[in-house]
Amino acid sequence: MDISRWQELMRSAAILTWVVSLLMPYPVATAEPGAGDLVESVVKAAGGEAKLLTLFRFRERVLITDTPAAPVSKDEKGNRTSVVRVAGDWWVDGAKRGKDKVRVLCWAWSLRILLDPQSTIQSVPDIQVADRLAFGLRVSGSVKEPVRLYFDKETRRLVAIDYDDTRHLFSEWMQTEQGHQYPSHVVGFRFENRDTGTLKAKQWYQTDILELTPLQELPDELKR
Repeated sequence: MDISRWQELMRSAAILTWVVSLLMPYPVATAEPGAGDLVESVVKAAGGEAKLLTLFRFRERVLITDTPAAPVSKDEKGNRTSVVRVAGDWWVDGAKRGKDKVRVLCWAWSLRILLDPQSTIQSVPDIQVADRLAFGLRVSGSVKEPVRLYFDKETRRLVAIDYDDTRHLFSEWMQTEQGHQYPSHVVGFRFENRDTGTLKAKQWYQTDILELTPLQELPDELKR
């Protein structure tokens, strides 16, 4: 075979490899039978992977209180502003936050944890959240301690996350101008008994997101 013919075959092989790579799916989480369909349905309900938050800034009113606070007012300024890179760093008022658990929680409610190649996903028994029946997905592998996400059976929207000793309840969902969905009200309850799913009577904290803006890149002051 002459050199020109060999080069032509090699170019054809390279093109074929490139085309096949485009047709191959991107790496996704490992899910047991049935769980994969649930992951697909909740991501679709959130607008698809392109609408899942990755990097964003948000302003909130966060309170450590066992008494539910009054709804936020129209001119509420909140008490802190954060920048979050999902599955990465979290800055509060410009200072990097060192708590790993809050980063995992944000990663979970963004739903991107369900798509991480290191995640292993299993279905778990349904639970009741307020007056709604919710199905659950247990995520392990990508996190040190497994986290459970619960979704409304009808709307496929996230309603609760069980992580460590706390159940976090999500409600009052909002949408950015770009179509990203986020919970504007979150309440945390510590478990009385984690095995039975029994919660303490009074809440532990609550946070109200007043404003959330997706970002294309980190602000200059955080790149240093």
